[in-house]
Amino acid sequence: MAETNLPESQHQRWIKYGLNVTIATIIVVALAVCMMYLTQTRKRRFDTSGQSVNSLKEQTRNILKDLKSNVTLVSLYTRTGTNKADEKVDYVGQVEDLLDEYKRNSKNIDVELIDPVASPTKVDDLIHKVTEKYGGEVKKYKEFLDSYPAKYDSISKLAKAEAAKVAELPFQEIKTQDLAETVMITISTVQGFPKALETGKQRIDRQLKQKPPDYKGATDAINSNMANLSEMLARIIDDFKTAKDNPKVPDSFRKYMSESLPTYEGLKKDADGIVDQIGKLGELKLDSLRQSLRERNSILVMGENDLKVLPFDKVWQGEVDRQARAGEDPIKPKFAGEQQISTAIRALTSVNKPKVVFMRPGGPPITERSPFSRGGGSFAAVADRLREDNFTVLEKDFTGMWAMQSQMQGMPATPEPSDDEIKDAVWIVFDLPTQSQMGMPPPSAAAKLTEHLANGGSAMVLTYPDADKLEAALSPWGVTANTNLLVLKPAVASRNDREGDFIQQAERLQYVFILNNYGDHPLAKPLQSLDSAIVPVIPISITKKEGYTATPLLPIPPKLNAWGSSSGQTAMEGAEVKYSADKGDMAGPVYAGAAVEKKDGGRLVVLGTLTFATDQMIAIPDEDLRKQGYRVPRFPGNAELFTNTVYWLAKMDSMIAISPSATQVSRIAPMSDTAAKAWSVGVLLVGLPGLVIVAGLMMYFARRD
Repeated sequence: MAETNLPESQHQRWIKYGLNVTIATIIVVALAVCMMYLTQTRKRRFDTSGQSVNSLKEQTRNILKDLKSNVTLVSLYTRTGTNKADEKVDYVGQVEDLLDEYKRNSKNIDVELIDPVASPTKVDDLIHKVTEKYGGEVKKYKEFLDSYPAKYDSISKLAKAEAAKVAELPFQEIKTQDLAETVMITISTVQGFPKALETGKQRIDRQLKQKPPDYKGATDAINSNMANLSEMLARIIDDFKTAKDNPKVPDSFRKYMSESLPTYEGLKKDADGIVDQIGKLGELKLDSLRQSLRERNSILVMGENDLKVLPFDKVWQGEVDRQARAGEDPIKPKFAGEQQISTAIRALTSVNKPKVVFMRPGGPPITERSPFSRGGGSFAAVADRLREDNFTVLEKDFTGMWAMQSQMQGMPATPEPSDDEIKDAVWIVFDLPTQSQMGMPPPSAAAKLTEHLANGGSAMVLTYPDADKLEAALSPWGVTANTNLLVLKPAVASRNDREGDFIQQAERLQYVFILNNYGDHPLAKPLQSLDSAIVPVIPISITKKEGYTATPLLPIPPKLNAWGSSSGQTAMEGAEVKYSADKGDMAGPVYAGAAVEKKDGGRLVVLGTLTFATDQMIAIPDEDLRKQGYRVPRFPGNAELFTNTVYWLAKMDSMIAISPSATQVSRIAPMSDTAAKAWSVGVLLVGLPGLVIVAGLMMYFARRD
């Protein structure tokens, strides 16, 4: 007998659907709880922006990962008057979000948000905390200022006594005009001592009543008063010594001068003693806090033994060119908060400060900004970045020619470090073509570089066409700098119009290259997709050497069909050049750099380009982004390549990444034709509609009777 399907009873339906509702309710509640947990838990945040612009960069996360001591970040931004009416930048909010990211990423980071205007009691607590934490210096200043009133009273009492004695002198006995002027100047100075001292004391009292007390300002005022007093006393003592033996001076004046001379010498000794005592007090940490509270809108980075103040203009960096062009949005300030804070943390927690030295072949210094220096030959921008990253930046003319030329011109030469001071530094060697001097062969860096590398040192060599090949130094490492060749690509057909900006026009030249692939080396991988402009370029070759690990850098894209040409000068003069094996040209593929590491030794990077790191190249703006109000470099990879190379050479591998300054604006990497077709055709046109059709068919067959 066939089985008969009986209809469900009401009780069965209640159980079935009630259970479904209960399970669905439990699932929804569980999902809600899970989502709330993910959004509320401090370390559960997801940054979906391009290049993770709202998250800490890898360099910063590596710093925090290695952080062993406690660091406190204090925002002293106030919402009162910070944002102008015509500005759309949330200064306070961005700073607070950034500090929160630091706290999320390290258990050793504490964050305090204090509005000095709205929360004056929190300011008092901060002052107390700084005083307690860095109280050694405060104690010295307070002890000095507590002892000063007694010294002041002693000096003031003597000064008033001498002024009273001077007032009783018979001035009518002085007969000649010249003598009267000489004596009266000296005497009036003595009579002015009490008033000058009292005025200085009133200023000091006002500074000590400030909140926090301006110990540094009060001490500086005392130092200034005592230094001036000592200078005046020195003149009076000299005048007294001369006048007391001058027969033209009345006897009463001569007697006073002889008897009072020891008193004035004692006063000068006391004043000099106070100045000397102040000079030994050292730096006052509390004064940094007082200064930051006065300027407003700053960030304190407080370490175990020291603190650093990041003022507003360091965190929100403006540009010299602050005026927007017609039709453009106002230029937005660059938010450099992460870079500044991370640098401060590393400076406060680092045991040793790394050093880098720019080794130039003569000529004036190149790492300091000067109104007389030419931007095209200056490396001040990359030097400043290294200083901001806690490097000690040095510079040395390895030829000694600049000092000689300066001496011949009667100009003082800039002091340069000794060989002993730079032996543990990363060397940046500029390999430029040089001319013979007075019939002598041009100086070469090869000998010094060979010695430096042999002793375990590290160096970056920046080469230029027709420069010394530095074979003695580079050959043992398996590197050849082909300075007799220039990397060229086939000429682009000329156009009569002026289509494109000057960058696009320059890129058509055979010797100009814009790269965004830097190779497979650790120093290069983080830079992929960032544009770099390199010109001119010489090919760098590597040969495998036992005990050395070499990796090529800066591959010239194969699609450009580039080669190393022996007729580079001809191309640079504007004539078209083609590949010629008969002339000794180097066929592709071509690389413009190499990184080599010696087993249990130093490191070496050779780049076939030099101008890429100049101020002129780094400062080229991105015109498209400028129209949107952003003042950012068109070729951010230039500076990043330089600094990442220095990090690797200094064996600070954890710092190798894209710096925050390069990712302040999201940039989209170019997509290949294959990938573009896969997304547009495979996913959008076929994939998504196909999923809908498949889902419909599955539903149809599932519900079909």
